[in-house]
Amino acid sequence: MGDVELRPPLPQDAEVLFPLVDGTSVCDTLAWDGPESAEEYSQGLALRSLQVLAGDKHFFTIVLRQSSQPIGSCDLRLEHDGAAQANVGLWIGEPFQGKGYGTQVVGSLTAYGFEKLGLQKIVADIFVGNWASRRAFEKNGFQLEEIQPAVLVKRGLPVDEWLVGLTRDAYLRGKAEG
Repeated sequence: MGDVELRPPLPQDAEVLFPLVDGTSVCDTLAWDGPESAEEYSQGLALRSLQVLAGDKHFFTIVLRQSSQPIGSCDLRLEHDGAAQANVGLWIGEPFQGKGYGTQVVGSLTAYGFEKLGLQKIVADIFVGNWASRRAFEKNGFQLEEIQPAVLVKRGLPVDEWLVGLTRDAYLRGKAEG
């Protein structure tokens, strides 16, 4: 049993999560530049809460198991090409980084994607140089598939990304061996 768990987002999570992301280095490693304001973040989280309830999104608040304190957010974004594939996104606030929580979150999202959603493949795009994130995925069986040069522009600079992936078959093999 891990130290963190995933639960559906609640609108009131915004009050705790906003300071963990706004103006911090967290957004340096995300395609998202962060919220414009606390109000925008709160409205966005309220909308995601409704989308999760409707079954339209697979978005979660990451909370510490013992205290239920929100420490970040994560999601599985389904590809719309019928390939039964999803892309992982996640962030954890700076005070909670380096404690293995990211590895636990990737493991939970992976199990959810393959066991609950029946996905065939899960991928993640990680900024080149974000070794902590890459290790969290690799510890969960993900393999580097390619380096995508200058996929996006972040703060005026082109950013290369590592594409890591895990197939359902590899996940099941790892689980059987594990």
